[in-house]
Parts: sequence; structure tokens; C-alpha cells
Amino acid sequence: MKKFFLLIFTFFLTVQVNAQLKAKLAAKHFDNLAYFEAAPMYNELADKFLAKQKGKREYVLRAAISNGKIVEYRRSNKYYSSLLKLDVKALNESQYMDYIDQLRMLEAYEKSVEEAKKALTLYPENKYFRLLSAEGDDLNDIKKMAKFNQVEAMPFNSDLGDFAPIYFQDGLAFTTKSSDKGFLAGKYAWDNSYFTSMLYTEQEEGEWSKPKPLSGEFFSRKHDGPLAINAEGNKLLLTRNLSGKEQKEGVRFLSLYVSGKDRNGKWGPLKPFPYSVKESNTGHGCFSLDGNRIYFVSDREGTLGKTDIFYSDYKMGEWQEPVNFEAVNTEGEEMFPFISKDNKLYFASNGRLGLGGLDIYSIDLNNEGSQPVNLGAGINTAADDFALIVDETLTKGYFSSNRKDFIDRVYSWERTSPEINLKVNVLVNYKVKEPMVDQEVLLIDVQARDTSVLMTNDLGVLETKVDFGKEYEIKVEKELYEQDEKVEFSTFGVFKDTNLVQEVLMNPTFIIARIHVIRESDKKPIYNAAISMYNPKTKKDTMLYTDENGYVIGNVDRHSNYWVRASKKGFLDNEASFSTNNYSDKEVELELAMVKIKKGEVFKLENIFYDLNKATLREESRVALDKLAVFLIANGVKIELSSHTDSRGSKTYNYDLSQRRAQACVDYLVSKGVPKKSIIAKGYGETRLVNRCRDGVKCSEEEHQENRRTEAEILEVE
Repeated sequence: MKKFFLLIFTFFLTVQVNAQLKAKLAAKHFDNLAYFEAAPMYNELADKFLAKQKGKREYVLRAAISNGKIVEYRRSNKYYSSLLKLDVKALNESQYMDYIDQLRMLEAYEKSVEEAKKALTLYPENKYFRLLSAEGDDLNDIKKMAKFNQVEAMPFNSDLGDFAPIYFQDGLAFTTKSSDKGFLAGKYAWDNSYFTSMLYTEQEEGEWSKPKPLSGEFFSRKHDGPLAINAEGNKLLLTRNLSGKEQKEGVRFLSLYVSGKDRNGKWGPLKPFPYSVKESNTGHGCFSLDGNRIYFVSDREGTLGKTDIFYSDYKMGEWQEPVNFEAVNTEGEEMFPFISKDNKLYFASNGRLGLGGLDIYSIDLNNEGSQPVNLGAGINTAADDFALIVDETLTKGYFSSNRKDFIDRVYSWERTSPEINLKVNVLVNYKVKEPMVDQEVLLIDVQARDTSVLMTNDLGVLETKVDFGKEYEIKVEKELYEQDEKVEFSTFGVFKDTNLVQEVLMNPTFIIARIHVIRESDKKPIYNAAISMYNPKTKKDTMLYTDENGYVIGNVDRHSNYWVRASKKGFLDNEASFSTNNYSDKEVELELAMVKIKKGEVFKLENIFYDLNKATLREESRVALDKLAVFLIANGVKIELSSHTDSRGSKTYNYDLSQRRAQACVDYLVSKGVPKKSIIAKGYGETRLVNRCRDGVKCSEEEHQENRRTEAEILEVE
């Protein structure tokens, strides 16, 4: 029994030691990025932890990461899910992004959205989680674009990993994992594949030739590729491992190298890009159209996410300090930039709304502020789609994808689009709409920030074609008009030849005022009567004169109230008000009947205001009194200007207040040139009420207001 116990103890001790040794070895592989070796060890350690709670929870996390790195996504996701069941906070922000992205790569979209909503509660600033939490119909629009993107796997693929095609010489160069670089190189510990090499192929009588290795400066014992060539074909950028001893054993970071052709057209020695960083990756370079800027990818300090796109400008004979191209970068990975002939940057990202993994996007570099656009299904899938290039036609090219079996292959692509005709009606927004003819219309590509200037015809209509997969805004600008509402439309959901119709309503900021002045006695028109149109809001007073038919016609502001006063020698001034708050009215009509001046005629002065219980004239009262002064001077009449109060307050107080108010008006009129002898101030207090509101009678405020008034009575006429 004692011997048996000793054997049992020895067995468990051996198992425990073996587990510790395995964990130590797995950690070494993991730290050296040798995920192919680390994954099976961590799988065993993780399974034991989950089954028997033996070991460390960290084993489960490392099993999830390692399997993800070697594209064993189902196993990786199983471990991520197990961790979250143990602790909802088990994953950091980057790890949660990996888990959600891998769910999408397996087309588990509903589950990915569910997890994104959970992750957003933990990391509320993460834009990727926020996008997925509210993806709605946007994902469907991306999927529907598959009918316009035709793709085909290239016949020269090795099925061992081929990617990052580039136009080179008379064909294509691309990066491959299919070439054995010999026993001195060995295999890449990350996934047990061969180190990458550059191959070249071209079409011969419609058939692609067998790919051949690029030698010389293009070959090393470690990773070579991707490659980029400038527009002139005399400079290149090559991604390869840094040479020399690195700080971490077994880890060699990627670096960017540059070369140029000599006088004989031969490529010179590769020189390190001066801003490669020893402890970070730098690669995936491409040239701008003029060759004076390079874009590249790095995970150096200062990235917004896992890898970002940076650029460096060539000035005064040297490359400048790199700048993070924040317009495209996210919390995820941005990779494989390429510039097309129309100066659009194509790149891959897994930090934006997409189908899963790396999706390919484009952004227009011609327009500052333009936003990245997903190229849609067909080109993009749930897997990694990346390294797209575009030919001279801008409608076709090549790209890389690991669709179907997570093995990288080169594909051709070609895009077709539906024919989308746009008709825009530009109308003045009256009750009966009127066309706005020969009017400039701005058609704005919202994402590219590109504006086309178009013109309406004699029917207020313009017709043009618009592109598929765009967001547009229509804007019309015209003096004295304002657009009724913003007009926006999208062609993302247009998946067949279509005629679109948009309507732009323009609201006039003015309205036509048609004022008719007649004699009250016989209704005949009064010629050359002075018409004052006063806007209290703007304090603008416009003076016009009636024509032989007694009319004045003029433009006045909308959303305003106006006081109109008609003056003519020999007639009492008459005034009225109108409002222009109705958008749909083309004009407002007003008739003013004028009475011949005669002795004993009494007329009310509108808009005479005082401060409460005071005889001080308010500023707005001066307008009406100015007009009265003009009338008195022009007609040479003598008047009594009387002020009246309501019945509230004592009779003595009301009489005194009304007298002081009447005198204030007279004093102002005299200051304006009215002869003192032509005007008498008279306060009547509450002695001349115009309604029932005497002492003791309950009345409304409106009824009391009727009694508070200022009047003028004609005493003498010249």
C-alpha cells in the first residue's frame, strides 16, 4: 500500500511538472509570435483549466489569441466565449474587437452585434462597437452591391498563400508563401508557412505564365513583399524583415526599404526607409501620384489602433517625419494602401462597418473631409479582403482574399453599375408652384465632398446621371430665396436602372405687397399718394408713391409685420397693418381709403405708447408722430391732439396723466417743425369712454385698451 501510494504521488508530481514545463514552453513560443507551436499547447492547458479549474485562466486567453493568429477562428471563438462566461470583463478592448471580428468572419452577424452591444457598455468610446451596435440597413446595402462586383480567382494561385498584387513591368508581381527559400531560412514560426517571396507573371496569348521569382534586390532569407512602384516606374518600396540582431530573440520586425533605377535601368541597392522603427513594424508602402509622398502601415507608438496608415512627404531631398493619416484610421487595423489614377486611396480595414475581417474601402484624396466608402460585397466578404489595385479604367483590377478556406489568393475584379438618371424640379414655393428657370443647382457628392454645378431649363428642371453607391445633397442658392428643407438622397440601395426624381422648394424671403389707395367718398384711385411701409423689427421705413391707378407694388420681407400709412395733401392720413408670415402667398393686397380733410374730422393715432403710469413717449411712438408732423406741415391744418385713459384709477389722476401725455406728443411735434399755434394738447382722462367700461363695470383688458387712445381732431383747414 505504501509503495502504491508512492507510485501515485510520483505520477501526479510528474504530471504537474510536465504541465509546468508545457506552460513555460508555450509561453516562450507565444512571446516569440510562434503561434503555430503555441496553439496546441495552450489548447491542452486551456481545456484542462475549463474542465477541472487547474492551471491559470490566462491559458484560455492565450489559446484564443494563438488560434486566431493561425486562422483557427472557431476554436479561438470557443475560448473567447468561455472566458466571457467566467467574467464579462475578461477581455480588454483589443481582444474583444478580435473576438467580434472573428464572429463576423464566420458570418455570425447577429451574435457579433449582440457582443458589440455588451462590449460598448465596457468601452463606450469605441467607435467600432458603436457602429456594429447600430448597423441597421447599412450592412444590407453593402451586401446588395455583390451584383455589381464581378470577381474571379486567378489561375496562377498556388493555394499556399498568394496576395498583394502590383502592376509591374508587363504583368503582375505578387507576394507568395509558396516558395521554399531553403533550409537556411526554414519556416515562419507564426503559422508554419514559408517566408514570403515576390513572384512575377504576365499574360502570353491570353494565358497567364507560370510565376517566376524576382531575384536580386527582391530576395532575402526572410520575408520579402509586398512591393510598390511609383507612377514613373523608377522607384520602388519593398517590405521585408529588418536585418541585424533584434532585441527579442526570434522576432524580426518588418521594415520598409526604398530603391531607384540607375542610368542603365537597373534597380539599385535597397536602402532602409529612414523612419522605420526597430521595435515596431513598418511596411505595405505605396507612392502618391506625384511620388513625393509615401503611405505606409505601422504599429509604432502613436497609432490610433492596432496598425495605422501613416504618410511621409519628400521635401528638400529627404523624407519627413511621418504623420498619422487619421481620416482613415480606427481602433482596428488599417493595411495595404494603394493610390489609383484618380487619386483615391484604397485600403483594408477591420475597424469599420463591414462584412467581417478586413474589408476594402476607398477615400477621395482630392477632397479634404471625404469619408471612406466600403466597396461592397463581391469584392468584400466575411473573410479578409485586402491589397486592391485599380487599372487605368478605374473599373477593374486585382486584389487579395482568403475567402472560402482562409488561404490567401489573388483575384481579379470588375465593377459594373446601374444607370441612374436624376431629374430635379426646382420650384418657387407658392400655393401654385412656379418653376425657377435658368437657376444654378449644386449637386454635392457628400462623401467625396465633390460639387457639380448644373442649370435648370425653362421649365425649372434639370436632368443628369448620378453614380451608384453615393450619398448626395442638392443645394440651391438664390438671392431673396431660401431652400425650404435640405434635400438628400442615396444611391446605395439602387440595384437596377432607375429614374430618380427630387423636388427642391424655394421659399421667397420677400412677398409682393400690392397696396391700393382710393378716395373713401367715391372709391376712385388717388394718384401720387405717399405710401410709407414700416417694419418694426428691422426699423426700416420704405416710401413709395401710387401710380395713376392708385397702386404701389413692392417687395417686403417675409416673417414680418408691417404698418402702412397713406398720405396725400388734402386728405387725412390713413394707416393699416399686414403680416407676411405665410410662405405660400405670392402677394398681399391692402386697400386704404382716404378721407378729404374737413373741420371736425376725428382720427385715431395708432402706435402711440407710453411707459406705465408715465407721460414719457416710448421710442416706437416717434414713428407715428413723425408721420403726423409731415401731415400737419404739408396740409397747414390746426388740430387738437387729445389723450384718453380707461376708467381705472381716480378721475383726477387720469385727467392729469392724459393731459401730460397729450402735451408730450405736442412738444415732440413742435420739435419736428410743427408750428406751436397749429396744435393744442388736451387731456380728457376717462370722460370720453368709447364703450361700457365705466367705474364699477367689470371689463376685459382688451375693452379697457379701446379707451386708452390718442386722437386728433381737425379744428381749422386752410
